[in-house]
Amino acid sequence: MYADLHIHSIHSDGLLSPSEILKIAKEFELKTVAITDHDSVSGVKETITLAGNEIEVIPAAEISSNIGKLDIHILGYYVDYENAELLSCLDNFKQHRLSRAKKIIENLYHDGVKLDFERIKTLAQNGSLGRPHIAEALLKNGYVNSINEAFARYLGYHTPYYVPKMDIHPKEVIQKIKDWRGISVIAHPGAINNEDLIYQLIKDGALGLEVWHPEHNRKWQDTLYQIALKDGLLMTGGSDFHGFRAEFSQIGNFGCGKKEVAKLKKAADKE
Repeated sequence: MYADLHIHSIHSDGLLSPSEILKIAKEFELKTVAITDHDSVSGVKETITLAGNEIEVIPAAEISSNIGKLDIHILGYYVDYENAELLSCLDNFKQHRLSRAKKIIENLYHDGVKLDFERIKTLAQNGSLGRPHIAEALLKNGYVNSINEAFARYLGYHTPYYVPKMDIHPKEVIQKIKDWRGISVIAHPGAINNEDLIYQLIKDGALGLEVWHPEHNRKWQDTLYQIALKDGLLMTGGSDFHGFRAEFSQIGNFGCGKKEVAKLKKAADKE
């Protein structure tokens, strides 16, 4: 594998630091990586500095959006990670995530599931707090036996404890990424499971598709590849690595080639 363009660190809901991620990337002889933390670029500069000339680091983030209850994530590559408007927007996301997590924990408390909000905040290490941090706390406190069980019983959309994310349409996120001089790519579009909606997001300005992802079966991978080929879209791939125990996808298991990275960079140079 040449590049893994979807990795999460402790700056959002991953368990590993940028230095730990880069160590693994070097072991797998990856040439390019992107730390795509949720609604955060706080780890980008650190990763670039640590990587030096050994590994190319693409400045990136995975931005949350939604259409009703459907979560849609947009990957923004080569964003201007020091842009004041970008930092202000992502700070709004961070504050909403904090209040959302607090409300989820309050909902759980009322049903006898007692978690310490301040302790969960420390898990996020001042990063982008999310449901995976609460899931890890549920696991550590013995309420569940796995991260998957935490989402199935307590954190999924269907549960009474769920609190919606900040309401923002993907079209708005795509435009923001463009304003930040980045390239918008639809994250794990197979999980959207709706070709019409994927085409609508392309019409709204998305420039690429994440074709290679652990949640994509062979049928979806082939479908997305053909859509990208037919419409002249960029293609990316990544492990969506978070570092949780028994996680199926590890750094370097999914990604893309040198050709795809070169096209992504060329598109960014034009912005």
